[in-house]
Amino acid sequence: MMIARTHSLSKLKPLISISLISQSLTPKPPSSHPTPIPKPQFQNPSSKSQPFIFSNPFSSSQPLPLSREGNYDEATAPNLIVCPGCGVHMQDSDPKNPGFFLKPSKKDPRTYKLGPHLEPVALECEFNGALKRGFVIEPENLDDSGPNLGELGSESKPEKPVVCARCHSLRHYGRVKDTAVENLLPDFDFYHTVGRKLALASGTRSVVLMVVDAADFDGSFPKKVAKLVSDTIDEHSTAWKQGRSGNVPRVVLVVTKIDLLPSSLGPTRLEHWVRSRAREGGADKITSVHLVSAVRDWGLKNLVDDVSSLAGPRGNVWAIGAQNAGKSTLINAIGKHGGGKITQLTEAPVPGTTLGIVRVEGVLPGKTKLFDTPGLLHPHQITTRLTREEQSLVNISKELKPRTYRIKDGYSVHIAGLMRLDIEESSVDSVYVTAWASPYLPLHMGKTENASEMVEKHFGRQLQPPIGENRVKELGQWVKKEFHISGNSWDSSSVDIAAAGLGWFAVGLKGEAVLSVWTYDGIDVVLRNSLLPNRSYNFEVSGFTVSKIVSKADKASNKSQRQGEKKKKQTDHQKDSVTC
Repeated sequence: MMIARTHSLSKLKPLISISLISQSLTPKPPSSHPTPIPKPQFQNPSSKSQPFIFSNPFSSSQPLPLSREGNYDEATAPNLIVCPGCGVHMQDSDPKNPGFFLKPSKKDPRTYKLGPHLEPVALECEFNGALKRGFVIEPENLDDSGPNLGELGSESKPEKPVVCARCHSLRHYGRVKDTAVENLLPDFDFYHTVGRKLALASGTRSVVLMVVDAADFDGSFPKKVAKLVSDTIDEHSTAWKQGRSGNVPRVVLVVTKIDLLPSSLGPTRLEHWVRSRAREGGADKITSVHLVSAVRDWGLKNLVDDVSSLAGPRGNVWAIGAQNAGKSTLINAIGKHGGGKITQLTEAPVPGTTLGIVRVEGVLPGKTKLFDTPGLLHPHQITTRLTREEQSLVNISKELKPRTYRIKDGYSVHIAGLMRLDIEESSVDSVYVTAWASPYLPLHMGKTENASEMVEKHFGRQLQPPIGENRVKELGQWVKKEFHISGNSWDSSSVDIAAAGLGWFAVGLKGEAVLSVWTYDGIDVVLRNSLLPNRSYNFEVSGFTVSKIVSKADKASNKSQRQGEKKKKQTDHQKDSVTC
């Protein structure tokens, strides 16, 4: 249909015959319809291949297979629709169960997104797009076998994948649609689902991509997985040397999000530090280490080449790591950079985005298969206790900047209401403490004797997270951990004291000191060699401080608020003048 425009039909008719265009150039509907999305076919509840079945007694629908196996098994994959974004089994019968999705309706491109306020001025069809672009076809060539003019000059767009409602909400709104639905899924059992496949002495060659977050290395490092893979390598290597079958997995340690680290940190020093921390974490059989950034495309080419050579033409590659370590983002980047295939894995700064195993084919050369696995839950990370809003503040999304204090005995530094460092004793007059954490987290420096007052008056208010007074009690009890440290330089940090999922304090001194760290019970706190030895030469002052990012945002918000109040006062004054 023709939409009202500046020229009327009477002015357009002299240009070309409307009747000829409407009768000859009208694109005919296609004869073949797109294949509808089949309904998921669920297996018999008595089948052993589905270990966990959830049935709703108030529904007449078939039982739903709630599993995290995803589409790993090629034998059962054709019978079950798996969400390409998170790997959960999809169903369209019950929105209160995991994997619910809506079938997309077929839309007419001629009337789609036609506003209700736009009325057609005539029944004649709109001028064809090909005609507007100058494609002229003689009338004698306009028959059923001729080309579809509606498609001339237009590029075919790839069809968007159908994902579950949860992935749709994460992609478009950055949050989970219904958190209660996720509680119906069983916990991801790595050892039952993936570990036993890696432990097989025969079969295809296996490569383990151990993905670790550069900004939270110790918190996201999968120690149990490292031990399992190391034991498997030892066992299979011994069997292979004895002439028996032994499929030795290759371990590739991938450190992601290196764009969040300051550019002053060189790759050689970073790799040396990573290998040292990995050995302490139990990964003593590492084949190679790669430092990558999926956002900046750093290191992806070398990673793809290395993995392809290790896996061979028919190998299996497993991406394993903690929740929110960046596995799905890495695989999507590999797909764009390596094989040229665009994958559809859901990316979101929300822990536990992937729910099931997702088999990705065509990304690596040959018939190599790449598997994205659900993130491993690390209860010792502080992010597992936080709400979505609190996680957004703690999550490091910008390049880290140092915030340094020069303090002495009897003083403390807070990172929000989540962590505190006390200087108990020191052999020197000053200790340099640098806080490395999200720029959205406020800091506070003051006397240690006022620490209890800080908890009562400022936690949940000026020091957030936790957000709200009630959340302080919900997070648990604070516990103390003591460290005896020593350093040999004033100009650089010697050691780090890191809290899993939050950040770390870098301490620099020329002497010895006794430090105490307070955080919530169960949160892992480690002492390690300094990752970023450089400190800021502009010291923070005592009291509450926020980063420049938050300060600028607050100023802009306050400015707009003042302008709004000023405008409102002017409007009220004008109304009063009119009334008088």
